[in-house]
Amino acid sequence: AQFTFREEWVDARLAYGRFEDESTEVPPFVVLATSENADQSQQIWMPDTFFQNEKEARRHLIDKPNVLIRIHKDGSILYSVRLSLVLSCPMSLEFYPLDRQNCLIDLASYAYTTQDIKYEWKEQNPVQQKDGLRQSLPSFELQDVVTKYCTSKTNTGEYSCLRTQMVLRREFSYYLLQLYIPSFMLVIVSWVSFWLDKDSVPARVTLGVTTLLTMTTQESQRPFSSGINAKLPPVSYTKAIDVWIGVCLAFIFGALLEFALVNYAARKDMSNCGQRMMKQLPQDGYRPLAGRPSFCCRLFVRRYKERSKRIDVVSRMVFPIGYACFNVLYWAVYLL
Repeated sequence: AQFTFREEWVDARLAYGRFEDESTEVPPFVVLATSENADQSQQIWMPDTFFQNEKEARRHLIDKPNVLIRIHKDGSILYSVRLSLVLSCPMSLEFYPLDRQNCLIDLASYAYTTQDIKYEWKEQNPVQQKDGLRQSLPSFELQDVVTKYCTSKTNTGEYSCLRTQMVLRREFSYYLLQLYIPSFMLVIVSWVSFWLDKDSVPARVTLGVTTLLTMTTQESQRPFSSGINAKLPPVSYTKAIDVWIGVCLAFIFGALLEFALVNYAARKDMSNCGQRMMKQLPQDGYRPLAGRPSFCCRLFVRRYKERSKRIDVVSRMVFPIGYACFNVLYWAVYLL
């Protein structure tokens, strides 16, 4: 992160307004001269402010040190410096890639307790954002910036602390185009085998195996997987992307298993082709009433006499309905 850090405080020892009289006019403020070799912080007293979650930092020195120290005649001091920081931001990835992250910037005094220094936010507009900053991040959208206090107590005393909380929402359009839509289409394509004839073994096997391998390859080698999942730290919990890919693989694999069941049922039907499908009537000529199937069931069996055909017909309804229910539940949980 690159930003301009400003802090103000009052040092009565530097107030020079008392030297002003009718014959002597003093300027409203003076600016300490900047130098590449001199450190202005050694010329006057300054708070020992540090960033608690900072991992790496540097000041900008091109072409002059980007530091400003302005002393007003009433003793108030403005310190402004341009910094580039690498900050730690622990992330929770349960909802990845539909997640929102809260990244913090904590600043506090290293040595002075609240008896010596107490940090306070400026009442109006404490954090100023550059125009276009919310849309400048490639993978996230800056939704909000919240200012808080994070005063802490330790064995050495109580230390004042200021916290800036940035709410970041991950951009979803990339994942929608590269992951969700292709995998959704692969699941739909795997259902085409339900409309193919049971005797078209090469076509149904090729379709099922191809969609399964494509989904597996897509998960392990495509840029959205190797380039994004590989960059994520290994976590012990399941992410939203894992749930989606796992269920899509399960539906594609289920379509392949459905053909195995259809093939088995077709072979059983062929082996029983020479046998009579209905029991003979009793000798008295009457058919027993107990155990007779319903009209809808008898109509369904009469239309689709082969069990393999009935399995395909049922799968045409069960798989889409099940996948639609999963989509409703998935998006309701991870988006709402």
